[in-house]
Amino acid sequence: MERQIKPIRSPKSARVEVPRDDRTELILALGRGLHQAGLPTDTTEETLHDVARALGVAVQVNVLPTSLTLAVGPPFSQQLVILRLEPGKLHLRKLALLEGVVGAVRRGAPASDALADVTRIDTAVAPDPPAATVAAYAVLSCGAAMLLGGATPEIAVAGVDGVAIGAIAALAQRSRRVDRMYEISAAFVATLIIGAWDRFLMPTALYVAIVAALVQLLPGYSLTTALSELANRNLVSGTARLGGVFVTLLSLGCGFALAAGLMGNTLFSGPTVSPGHTTAGTTAAGAVLMALGIAAILHARYRDLGWIIASCVATITLARLFAAAGITLAGPFATAFCIGLATNLASRYLRIPSAVVLVPSLLVLVPGSISYESLLYVFQADATDALSLAARALMTAILIVAGFLTSQLLAPPVRRAE
Repeated sequence: MERQIKPIRSPKSARVEVPRDDRTELILALGRGLHQAGLPTDTTEETLHDVARALGVAVQVNVLPTSLTLAVGPPFSQQLVILRLEPGKLHLRKLALLEGVVGAVRRGAPASDALADVTRIDTAVAPDPPAATVAAYAVLSCGAAMLLGGATPEIAVAGVDGVAIGAIAALAQRSRRVDRMYEISAAFVATLIIGAWDRFLMPTALYVAIVAALVQLLPGYSLTTALSELANRNLVSGTARLGGVFVTLLSLGCGFALAAGLMGNTLFSGPTVSPGHTTAGTTAAGAVLMALGIAAILHARYRDLGWIIASCVATITLARLFAAAGITLAGPFATAFCIGLATNLASRYLRIPSAVVLVPSLLVLVPGSISYESLLYVFQADATDALSLAARALMTAILIVAGFLTSQLLAPPVRRAE
């Protein structure tokens, strides 16, 4: 006769009920808000642990690009909450406001008041007017073309592409189906416009124009964030985000390939590099235009606009100065180190939200354009140049991450508890 094993049941007196109160609701709401506002997963986990410690709540947090898991309570008596979320999109205004709530909680603000603030921040977020979105993308594309050394044809066609991509972005904010096909549609439309411009109006440098048009869609920031998460031992999240980078690049490449198939070989018959050149004036103007476009697309607050412009101008200036001084291989490391140091010091002493300074700097520094250009070479059957540019992009991203991590040794990120 088989012996039946009875399950061991803990006595009722040993059970610990985890109360569902404003403290736990606040941690969950903050986690959802920070995740959807585009905060990196390792920073989100660290922030939630700090908030839980300030509230006196035992919590375990696991954040992934598409999910959030909270285990509240002591071991063996935890309540588990799992949220399936869409990948977060950068929202500077929301990040700055939520950072203010986190600071208030660390200073001892009541959980009920903080929860009400988070709820109000969530409900206040709404899609931008379509005209504002279109204008932002046009300004950003023109600024990128100027920084890439584009002449008048490249700047003009980049502006037209920016208008078209901005219109698609406005639709994507309101339609889930359009959002799913956003990268492919944007690359397809941008390539068609550049091809038609080159054929019927004036010769146009292909790479300068298309990279300037798609600069906001290039996953350079995601690539740097993924490598940073991997460097911080957040292996699952970093690997998942790295996969998202490759998917985005493939989507952009597919859109380019479809348009190139319709345009024929004439698309590659024109110049690939613009004969224009950058000056101090065009560099400054391009940096300001990019900063304005980034601030609008990422929904920054008006009060932070000056810091975003200063961040973009300083990043581009440092990169150009290091290159002029002959520091080419270590230039990305040195630039990222200086920007990371300035970000942490500004957050500590000027009380500027770190995302306001750091994110625009990364967007103008990361090697997303080089990664996409390597994909274009693949479609031209130029595997040697494609592999060379891809390796260069990966090495640049690694140097940027190393620069930011090194800067945190000298000036650790601030945690305000006063």
